[in-house]
Amino acid sequence: MTRTVAVIQARTGSNRLPGKVLKTIEGETSLLAFQCRRLREIPGVDELVVATTENPEDDAVVALAEAEGVRVFRGSEHDVLSRFLKVADATLATTLVRITSDSPFRDPDVIARCVAEHREHGAEYTRPADGHLPKGLRAEVVETAVLRQIAEDAATTPRDREHVTVRIREHTGAYRVHTVAFPPDLHHPEVDLSVDTPADLAAARSVLAELKARNWPVDTLHICRLMDELRGPAACTEDLAS
Repeated sequence: MTRTVAVIQARTGSNRLPGKVLKTIEGETSLLAFQCRRLREIPGVDELVVATTENPEDDAVVALAEAEGVRVFRGSEHDVLSRFLKVADATLATTLVRITSDSPFRDPDVIARCVAEHREHGAEYTRPADGHLPKGLRAEVVETAVLRQIAEDAATTPRDREHVTVRIREHTGAYRVHTVAFPPDLHHPEVDLSVDTPADLAAARSVLAELKARNWPVDTLHICRLMDELRGPAACTEDLAS
């Protein structure tokens, strides 16, 4: 039996924007709540969960996720790999989708396509092709068995454990890796929609407001169209933040 679980890794600790996942993106809706609502139902994904730390300050993450009806699992702050495997054990997931909480615009359709091609190609790790999507809109799909193998390998480093899939990305020849091609009008690798600073947060709020002002869906196609419209992709995120 195969079971696919999407995991949002979230914590309040952040050097440049502390508590960023609890910051609001629209009205009283936080980044994490916005993401939970967008990704609660993804075709091909059986469940969405949040994986946070055991630190007391992340009690707020637990409360928020539970209020959104999303199950929460807690584990090591730095050994994020062990957090993912704890989720896999509890949910019986054979396949995991890795989602970072600093990217509120992740698109369920992009994730669904990556999951579908992952299965179709019998891959162990799947991601969009390099340069095919803006940063913050990409997705990673990985087999639980591969993560377990990495966790049990004596050569695995603390960096491997913190960044979960970095070992696979840096040793692609050792795994069945598949990359998903997306249409040329989505090829905006120079655009970064992740939130790591106050300026990034301001830009994300403006992107959402601009999409809604045009009555456009909040999806990858329309985000890229907005990027093209506002003076060119590279400049627009800076303009929106100003």
